Amino acid sequence: MPFCPRCRYEYQQGISVCPDCEEKLVDALPEEEEFEEVKEYKNWVQLARLTSLQSVEMLQEVFESKDIPIVVQSGTGHFGVTGQMGPSSFRPVGGQYSIFVPEEFVADADQEAGLILGDEWEESKLFDIEE
Repeated sequence: MPFCPRCRYEYQQGISVCPDCEEKLVDALPEEEEFEEVKEYKNWVQLARLTSLQSVEMLQEVFESKDIPIVVQSGTGHFGVTGQMGPSSFRPVGGQYSIFVPEEFVADADQEAGLILGDEWEESKLFDIEE
């Protein structure tokens, strides 16, 4: 039976790629590696509210590349931006994306976001961040 080397799930014969991880399956699993302990952050700070999904995705990509933890809370509903079926409203109240980072990363996140989004970031911040 083939296995996914990433998620370690076992698949039936004939399947060659893990549908979840998109990894090529192997005949035998490698020994499990020791994983770094995942740090849990307790003091998350809401930095900003953005309306552009593209801006949020750019921030996520850059923050992750700089090892800045990020959580995005979406104000959009189940059926898309409006939270309702039909084109009656493009941007509802609360249809924004809230950006959270742990307290110790606030200054770094603010600096990176300012470089990427410029005025959009400054207008979206919820408070002034002192370095």
